[in-house]
Amino acid sequence: MKNLYKWLLPAVLIVAAGGFSAVSAQQQQYANAYAYWNFGGEVDDVVNVDQKIWIAQPAPGSQWVLMWSWAADPAHGGYFGFNTTADGKAQALFSLWNADKANGPSCREFGGEGTGWSCRLPFELSSEVVYKLRLARTKTDQGGVWWGGWIYEEGGEQYYLGEIRVKKQMDRIRGSSIMNFSEYYGDVVKKCSEVPFSILALAPPQANRQGDTEKYARTARRNGGSDPKSNPCQNGGEAQGSLFKVEPFDFAGANGSIIYFGGTRNEHAMPEGLALPGIE
Repeated sequence: MKNLYKWLLPAVLIVAAGGFSAVSAQQQQYANAYAYWNFGGEVDDVVNVDQKIWIAQPAPGSQWVLMWSWAADPAHGGYFGFNTTADGKAQALFSLWNADKANGPSCREFGGEGTGWSCRLPFELSSEVVYKLRLARTKTDQGGVWWGGWIYEEGGEQYYLGEIRVKKQMDRIRGSSIMNFSEYYGDVVKKCSEVPFSILALAPPQANRQGDTEKYARTARRNGGSDPKSNPCQNGGEAQGSLFKVEPFDFAGANGSIIYFGGTRNEHAMPEGLALPGIE
């Protein structure tokens, strides 16, 4: 946890996710990649975030999340999204560090490198569906401030993960901390090219939704992503940059990002015949 971009260590994520038993304690070196966003200026007034994502190709032992930190405590925050076991079973998860209480269908405390609460649900991931993640501040009581997590299928089901309480000071999100994260945390493999291949496409996050409308006070701009040359895969003596690629992506007319992760360099492109599902 040397800086903000490193505080979602794989071990922490696994513990907070409920400790998937199929996941090995060993890690593929440098097996993570980020997509960054910019809301402009020093924005620290975010009270809700919506983001549409498309997991165009899921993979086992992998994770795809939205993450953030608090304006009052840049070293801590939370994350929200999906992960899979080694056999490909998926769950949705919403977790906050330094939380003291939660309400929801399936919420529990976690410990290890940091403590907090996590809410999660078994989930059937589909590459034919665009999902909207909704994070929102919901209420304040004597014990602190509550944040909730919901997932919406485009034109389909809605899923409520739960609400989690943190200290009252954690009532706003730092705009510059909002980013996306893709990782492989499965068993170590002999070659980097054997890391299961996944594709995550991202629309720019939108913040401070106005009432029940689909209008937002803030929309982020793409701000690059992890550099493969700065994150070499050192397994199997392969060349740098073989593990991932982060590049611009046209997300229904919005300037989004796409993260290709695992597989070979030749796979780091949209497969023929695969296209963003129609969205409203």
